[in-house]
Amino acid sequence: MKLPRENEEGKVEYKLILSGVTPERLQELASQMKYRLEEGDGEAFYVIGVSNEGEIIGLSKSELEESIATLDMIAKLVNAKIVYRRDVEVRKDKYVAELLVRRYKENLPVEVNVAVMGHVNAGKSTVTGALVLGRLDDGNGGLRTAIARHLHEVLSGRTSSITLRVIGFDDSGKIVNWQLKDPLDEAETTIKSTKIVRLIDLGGHERYLRTTLKGLLGYEVNYVMLVVGADDGLSIMGKEHLALASILKFPIFVVITKVDKYPEDRVKGIVNDIKNVLKIPGINRLALEVEDEDDVVNSILAIKTKRVVPIFRISNVSGKGLDLLIKFLNLLPPETKNLDEKETPLVYIDEVYNVTGVGTVVLGSVVRGKLKSNESVLIGPNKLGEFKEVKIKSIQVNKVFVDSVLAGNIATFAIQGIEKESLRKGMVMVKGIPKVVRRFKARVFILHHPTTIREGYVATLHSYTIRQAVKFERIQSEFLRTGDTSEIVLHFLYRPEYLERGQIFVFREGRTRGVGIVLEPIG
Repeated sequence: MKLPRENEEGKVEYKLILSGVTPERLQELASQMKYRLEEGDGEAFYVIGVSNEGEIIGLSKSELEESIATLDMIAKLVNAKIVYRRDVEVRKDKYVAELLVRRYKENLPVEVNVAVMGHVNAGKSTVTGALVLGRLDDGNGGLRTAIARHLHEVLSGRTSSITLRVIGFDDSGKIVNWQLKDPLDEAETTIKSTKIVRLIDLGGHERYLRTTLKGLLGYEVNYVMLVVGADDGLSIMGKEHLALASILKFPIFVVITKVDKYPEDRVKGIVNDIKNVLKIPGINRLALEVEDEDDVVNSILAIKTKRVVPIFRISNVSGKGLDLLIKFLNLLPPETKNLDEKETPLVYIDEVYNVTGVGTVVLGSVVRGKLKSNESVLIGPNKLGEFKEVKIKSIQVNKVFVDSVLAGNIATFAIQGIEKESLRKGMVMVKGIPKVVRRFKARVFILHHPTTIREGYVATLHSYTIRQAVKFERIQSEFLRTGDTSEIVLHFLYRPEYLERGQIFVFREGRTRGVGIVLEPIG
């Protein structure tokens, strides 16, 4: 009886015996385990009592227990733990143990989600690269290329998809990523940090507006960082992003990039443009220019009021102002709403995967409540408005396994009891008896429309990860123009969705933009 020979690649490791291991050898074995965990996306499979050639030899009970105790010590060195064990008697009084080791963190770091918005070519991805990688740009887009997810983004310089990057801070306020072999390693960053700032880099081109809206509404955003390039200034798209974030009542701060390339007068002109937009009725905010550490502290105290917008001036090439921005991000307080663990859990699903060896996996934002592994939840609605009961097999945050997640966490859930083909973006995971909505009453505000909106008008609605066409079924004031507010009845055109009273949404169609709040689900 023999197993296949151990492969140097992959997540499976054979060990004949782990006895009398020296501290130096323990560290070597920890490095080996870390590699296996990386190969297995956070999990590694160990077989004790088997040679590297796959020969099943077996150990006595005492030898087996000593080896497993040593393996447990190794796991703790790399923030992992043994989550499954099976002993098999291979011959009289000789045993082999199969163990599943999982990268694990008992308590997640404090998390802050920051949406990075701004006009195309403003420097959003370059700022993200400078902060995460800890190095300056070469002036030719080197940092942007280093963190791009897709080939067309490298070639065009435009972000068309949502890119999530994490910055970890330790107790002294230093960025953890910069000390890692791979600064983009989310798991290692999470494990070694006491605070995580997640940068949600959104597309800036008008054609990617739906992607921008999905990122802003679907990822439990705490703050908006508006990036403005000193070359183009505050563009029409930048003004729209600023207005949209203000209307949705997000705390905002502005980062002006490329200040090394232009004279002070030009930068001052851009700051004045930003201040003028902030004075517009409906936005009504005040600017605070950040020039030293005292301004950083004042900004932190002021930004939570949602009336003050700190403005930073930075250069990703010379490094000017980056130190103040880093201090500011380290001090940004986390959101405190909806942290009651007893609230009914609600997760909006953004991505659906089929992972080999795991099964169906969904990525979602926890809106409220607490979800734990090995508990059952309902997922839906489907086209008929029905929900299906599933079991959460495991949960990961930033590629680290955790026992539970709370409001504000963005997590992946491995679920059992449903196929990937039955799921879609915009579905929810809930408990209790969820009610679906086909029609609902709302109050809307028209940000922009070139002519007049009348009953029968159709637009695309965005709320959390929901994106579906809605029909303006009834308008209280008969018709709507730019700047108007009215109560209306909206009707989903294709399928029911899960919506709750008080939920914020955005709608768009062509150049039309509007925001609304759900007053009452009708059914």
